[in-house]
Amino acid sequence: MRDFDEVLADGGTIHVRSVEPADAPGIVAMHSRFSERTRYLRFFGAYPRIPDRDLHRFANVDHRDREAFVALVDDHVIAVGRYERLVPDGPDAEVAFVVEDAHQGRGIAPVLLRALVPAALEAGITEFVAEVMPGNLAMQHVFADAGFAVTSQFADGVVHVRFAITGRADEVSRADTR
Repeated sequence: MRDFDEVLADGGTIHVRSVEPADAPGIVAMHSRFSERTRYLRFFGAYPRIPDRDLHRFANVDHRDREAFVALVDDHVIAVGRYERLVPDGPDAEVAFVVEDAHQGRGIAPVLLRALVPAALEAGITEFVAEVMPGNLAMQHVFADAGFAVTSQFADGVVHVRFAITGRADEVSRADTR
């Protein structure tokens, strides 16, 4: 379990740690504060409330095939970054982030990405993939600005992003230690 504090670009701080089942109410509360636009960009639809099945999956991870980190401010969940392996024992995993509207643009998704990379590498995952709405330029920039060799392709109404996370483990570990 990784647990650390991070100073953001705006000088504010967040606490980041592995998600726990007890975070479920905080995830629901965070979700209730999302704008319709944030829900649409993250979940590709209205998604007005989190179904119990999804909430269980979001808050319960095995730290191998599924990992998630929460970002907290004053003990309130304000963001979640997660990966989920695409096939059992496969080398790639889908990565996704959601940040509460009031905290977007502060650099939280890159912090969560830096937390997810070492966890994924330890689990034998070497590549992240993501599906991003074309209008979600902020998320596309998170991937492009992370320093990985990102490839993207527009198909079926979404931008498919893919990047290897190997070869940068030392840099990510140094950033995590910082």
